[in-house]
Amino acid sequence: MATPIVPGNRPLTHLQENMLKWIGSWGGRDIVLAIDLTESVGLNDPGRLHLRQIAEKTLTKGDTLHIISFATTTHPPIVLRYQGIADIPKILEAIPMHHSSERGTDIQCAELQIYKYLAEQNQKRLREQQPIKAQSVVWLTDAPLNLPQGQSQRWIEAPNSPCGASDSPEATERTRWLEILPMTVRSIQPGSFQLTIVDISPTVQEFCTPRPGGGEVCLVNDYLWGQLRWTLLLIAILAASTLGLGLTLFFRVVSQQVPWRITVRIQDQEQSFYLKDSQKIGIGGLIPGTFQVIQLPEFEPIGYLERQNQKLRICAFNSDLMYNGQMIINRIDIPRSKRFIVLTYKNTLIKIII
Repeated sequence: MATPIVPGNRPLTHLQENMLKWIGSWGGRDIVLAIDLTESVGLNDPGRLHLRQIAEKTLTKGDTLHIISFATTTHPPIVLRYQGIADIPKILEAIPMHHSSERGTDIQCAELQIYKYLAEQNQKRLREQQPIKAQSVVWLTDAPLNLPQGQSQRWIEAPNSPCGASDSPEATERTRWLEILPMTVRSIQPGSFQLTIVDISPTVQEFCTPRPGGGEVCLVNDYLWGQLRWTLLLIAILAASTLGLGLTLFFRVVSQQVPWRITVRIQDQEQSFYLKDSQKIGIGGLIPGTFQVIQLPEFEPIGYLERQNQKLRICAFNSDLMYNGQMIINRIDIPRSKRFIVLTYKNTLIKIII
């Protein structure tokens, strides 16, 4: 059995409204073309041009178009989902561009049924945990919209409409939908009729029921949590990743600024140096950019040590500088995890402790 659609029994909070607007911005709208079929409307060339512009220029991928024609009664909707420009011919063909022989537009019942129909679309999405949508109704009619309840006699074609009576259930329901849906209205006059666009912000009806044992059960917060939890989880993961990356970079920068203590033993002599990132120590003699020197019996530069992040780079100017019995060609990089390094130069052992 389908759940009936009626106005909610609890107004939405400002936070709920904003969160629903955010969900509604994820893509796709409900667009209703509400077209008066009576002869008095006389849809002219400018009116047809406006309909074509709406179809060609304002629909975006993911929109759902609902074509609803009305006169004495409101006809069932023709529903088309817009996926791209290739759908335009099908949409234009489905729009009734010419009036019929029907007479007597019951505009108040058309309003009730169309606004109730739109509310039902979003309420169904709420029940199914699907993203709700922003909605718009494009009215093409010469009948006055939004007449106050009890003033149906102001419209000559349907002065006895039950939806405009002062105390009928239909009239009261119409008034409730007009009051509860967040609408903004814009109109132009392209001919003997008005083209009026009614935009409805993404919204649903909140129902709260007392819970046996205390408290209450409501719809909207559970729906918002269901919609937003994955988004919030993704945001949390991204934030954690960003924070983790930031911390990694921070500790890397800090570690680069903390100097290494380098101990060098040559025969019975020991020297100590402090080396920051990108700093150098000359081997055997001074090299450009540093005043630190590992002293050897021969006072000439044969290479240098250089700290590169978490590695110690050994560069050789002389082919007699060797590491693990192998000649150093230009340079080698040794990770800091290798704490003890032995170099040889001719008959001299150079022991390096990081």
